[in-house]
Amino acid sequence: MQRYNWPLLDGRTRPLKMKEWGDLAIMDPDAGKLPRGRRFLAAEKDWLRIDAGSALENPTVTLYAGDDPGAESGWDEVEEITVISTTGFLALCDSGYEPLRRENLATAGVGSYLIRVHASDRSSDGKKPRFLIQVIPGDRTGAEPRPPSATIEESAGPLLVRTSFAQPDEWARLLRSLEGSSDHHESIAVIDNRAYAGFTAEQIQARIGRNDEDWPDSTLVLIADEQALASDEFPLLAVNNLPDDDDDPFRITLTAAGSFVVNMELANTSFAEWGRGADPDGVYRKEHY
Repeated sequence: MQRYNWPLLDGRTRPLKMKEWGDLAIMDPDAGKLPRGRRFLAAEKDWLRIDAGSALENPTVTLYAGDDPGAESGWDEVEEITVISTTGFLALCDSGYEPLRRENLATAGVGSYLIRVHASDRSSDGKKPRFLIQVIPGDRTGAEPRPPSATIEESAGPLLVRTSFAQPDEWARLLRSLEGSSDHHESIAVIDNRAYAGFTAEQIQARIGRNDEDWPDSTLVLIADEQALASDEFPLLAVNNLPDDDDDPFRITLTAAGSFVVNMELANTSFAEWGRGADPDGVYRKEHY
């Protein structure tokens, strides 16, 4: 599952009419854990199981992620529980633990989340069950969050790391452009985690894992910082992470980044050659495959 190119959910969704009936889960499906329990809410690290009741109608689910909006009235049941995300990724899943929406609910990255679940008509014959699920960053019940990972998640291959979180609309446009572009962007792993907010290129490089021979998992890094998100061209900061190479970083537009990544993976050209091809403003814009 290509989870790191999923945008963060910002605010409330429209009601989602599920096609199948069954229990609900807020979880990281890749964490290798199976939610279990008989209570209305049951949780451990990286998962929450919601008992959907005995009604036979398909439910309607509304999601909310972000700052605490406060509990709402008019529901049959309102309960809350803390879930610790060790991966910085949480998704709404069905009873088969498959994601139902392509949004990451872990809006603050790794750490603890208060999940408040509202429900009505869970076990009412002839009525459609309704749920409102609020995922709120921060500890409310005393749970201790785990510290951020020492290495960037799933960091094999070229990376696109987001370090600026002040421009959510621009980041969403970048992701849409990335997903709608050519297949040449497919090898790029998108890292969207607030744990890396404000990180410098050197700090990101320090988080990239290495094998037993000290070879980095990722030798090429693209950074979506404040400057990159301030322009419609998305001039990403390109960083060479090859050992013993001291090439200066340069900026490259999102449109040109596909051909850059392909040619770097094929070793057709060197990082320095691309840097020398940048325009006078320091941004590389040419496309060639």
